[in-house]
Amino acid sequence: MNLFLSLTFIVVAALGQAPPDGPDRLDDPASRLDFMKKSLATYEVHSTDERGARYHLQAEPILRFTNPVGGSQDGAIFLWLDESDRPGVVVQVFRKQEGPWSQEFLSLSTSPLIAEARSGPAWTPSRGGIELRPVPEAPKPAATAEQRLLQMRALARQFSAEDYFKNKSWNTLRLLSRPLARYGKPGSDPIDGALFCFALTTDPEVFLILETRTGKDGPEWQYAFAPMTTFAVKGSWNGREVWNLPARFGVAKGVNESFHVRPLPPGE
Repeated sequence: MNLFLSLTFIVVAALGQAPPDGPDRLDDPASRLDFMKKSLATYEVHSTDERGARYHLQAEPILRFTNPVGGSQDGAIFLWLDESDRPGVVVQVFRKQEGPWSQEFLSLSTSPLIAEARSGPAWTPSRGGIELRPVPEAPKPAATAEQRLLQMRALARQFSAEDYFKNKSWNTLRLLSRPLARYGKPGSDPIDGALFCFALTTDPEVFLILETRTGKDGPEWQYAFAPMTTFAVKGSWNGREVWNLPARFGVAKGVNESFHVRPLPPGE
């Protein structure tokens, strides 16, 4: 066997191997992060509309977190991006204290998607995960990217989010000051956009999307909330409730849901 064929065999064999059942060293943060990355490398994500656009996994997480209140020992947030680098899917990989690893899939798309693993379709949300609406009383989007970022940060502070957590009461979530992702380009829809996060400790519970899109009177600011939890959640603008979802503990296990909780199967 010549050198080229030997190398080809090695690469193919490596691609065919399933990720390990757990990190090589559970007490090593780097080993846990490597395991989280490998657990997502088996998926291919694409839309199910006529375009069939494919999404690519961003190699590094946008956030690493722990949540002592919720019992998460370690976790990270990853994005699948569309052809314009707009986030279409958010995935949270995490491990409960002394428990198994899980994945939470969230669609930020406005249309159906499919995530396929080696064993077949793993997640097939039958509808879009967000509904974009004009931001009330928002200014016109500024001319430059720097000015629009200042606008987005100001607009984000007008919103708030809460979840109904284990203590059986509504908890105000903390808005992280910096967006977790920034995207968009002139001539596209969205022209500009950012992904903000409301967190419990450092664990994302609700996302806020702010985008400059074409409205009936030209470019305008639009927003959408999206959940990263199975607990009941609600979102407000300037103290007025504009979005809410009930608890979805069992529902979120359904593979057709736009937010899907998936225990990480051994060897998936």
